[in-house]
Amino acid sequence: MVNSGDLPGLDMPDVDAHSDLGGLGAIELHHPTQDLNADHIPDAETVQGPHSVDVWSDLDHDGFADHVTAVDNDGDYSAWEFHHNADGTTEWVRTDQGHLGDHKH
Repeated sequence: MVNSGDLPGLDMPDVDAHSDLGGLGAIELHHPTQDLNADHIPDAETVQGPHSVDVWSDLDHDGFADHVTAVDNDGDYSAWEFHHNADGTTEWVRTDQGHLGDHKH
């Protein structure tokens, strides 16, 4: 399991909207600073990377990220959820992607 303290010089993995999170595994959140679900408990960390801003959230407060959204400098974005499968495996599943400013009709 990768955790945010295992990556030298980085608190969190560097991802962008085009990343493949297939082999990433569970990500421990050590220092959540934002409260995304308004329950007065910090549950998210925001990471400014060279090519994107990533928001990692732990909405069930188990200490591990269950959602990440990456917004690239050019406006591309993607979101993933961490799934625990019935067979005991885990995986990040992309739940959304697109480009900011694109409108659906």
